Formats: sequence, C-alpha cells, structure tokens
Amino acid sequence: MKKYMSLAIAVALLPGILSAQPRRGIPPGPERVGNISRVIADCESRTNEFKRSLRAALDRSSLNNTNREDELNRDANRLEQAMNRVRESWNLEHDPSRTRRPVGDAIAAGQSINRTMIRRRLDPEVQRQWDIVRGELNRLAEAFELPKIRW
Repeated sequence: MKKYMSLAIAVALLPGILSAQPRRGIPPGPERVGNISRVIADCESRTNEFKRSLRAALDRSSLNNTNREDELNRDANRLEQAMNRVRESWNLEHDPSRTRRPVGDAIAAGQSINRTMIRRRLDPEVQRQWDIVRGELNRLAEAFELPKIRW
C-alpha cells in the first residue's frame, strides 16, 4: 500500500517538477525572446558607455602610456566585440544554446577587466559604471541559464 501511495504522490507532483526544469533545446517563446533581447541591448549599451569612460579615465590616470593601460583597453575592446557577437548570434537565430558561447566569451572578458578594477581603483564614475556592467553581465548569464558569475 505504501508503494502505491508513494507512486500516486510522485505522479501527482511530476508535472510541477517537470515544468520547473530548464527548457534547453526548446525554442523560447515570444516573451522570453523579447526579454533576452532587452537584456542583450542593455548590456551592450552599458558596455559601450563603460569603454568610453574607461579610456578617458585611463588617459588621466597613472596607468597612462603603460602596458597595463594597453591591456585594459584590449580587454574593453574584447568585451565590446563579444557583446556584438552575442547580439548578432541572438538576432540571427534566437537560439539560447547557439548564443551561449559568445555570452561566455563576454563574461570571460568581463572577469579579466574585473580583476584590474578590483586591484586598481580608478575614477569613481568608471567604478560605478563597471558595477553596472557587472550587473548587466549577471543578468545576461541568468537569461542564458549559465552559472552565476563569481566576481
């Protein structure tokens, strides 16, 4: 009798359990497509703002004309280019599984920038903008069902 009762409970709970599972491989519905598109646009916009502010702040900092400045600018370019690939991939196919790789590339570029932003406190406005970009990258990872970013 206990087996039948356990089986009945499992069958009753199964639809709720299945609906809570990620829907990888299943095309997203229109609402999710719109949400992901907004997250990408927000992240791309904030990344571009950050890149412009970073360049100006570096020119006014002790890092001006150093290898570290060049490296930071390369990382900012890498982040911007990765976000462009995210947008292009998403707009082309609206397929989260095909866009995850460029999202991962953008996150990796962001983590590289973050290491420097932690070690070297730059202009407070650039720091504020970086905090916003990190939040946008977190939203991006969540939208593509990637693990939470460890900053």
